Amino acid sequence: MKLADKIDINLLDFFRTGKFDYLKLGQTKEWILNNFPDPDDFGMGGTLMTAKIWFYGNIELHFDKDELFLIFADNIYHLEGGQSLKLNKWILDDPNRLTLSHVIEQLNRNRIDFSKKTEKIDLEYVRLNITESKVQLTFIDENNELENVNEFRLSAFSLTRY
Repeated sequence: MKLADKIDINLLDFFRTGKFDYLKLGQTKEWILNNFPDPDDFGMGGTLMTAKIWFYGNIELHFDKDELFLIFADNIYHLEGGQSLKLNKWILDDPNRLTLSHVIEQLNRNRIDFSKKTEKIDLEYVRLNITESKVQLTFIDENNELENVNEFRLSAFSLTRY
């Protein structure tokens, strides 16, 4: 669907409530195409309807079969919504400040409850799971040189069905 104006996406609201305009996990591609703008691009498939990922700028919608199961972004430093989404980035507007300690301070300031978990796969990372929305914020030490996890930087946000 082509729209005259961009859709406003408020990332503070998304982090707090999981609201991403009218999108909800589990909606079908057909429903999204009839109620949300067409994506800028797609990947992992030969056509829009067979693709597993739709791109709105560098925000990604991931599909399992025909259903939305993940809203994801990992290009935090250059976050943009493409042709169809106007992003109110909240604290993401200043990516150089997005340390774990700063984001925790901002979540607390906005009375957003979360849990924190530190794990290690290839690199050590910290994940904040926002209680109400189920949005996850992932922080890493990209160069594996920081001793203080509070200095880890936000690398991705996601809302997933799994």
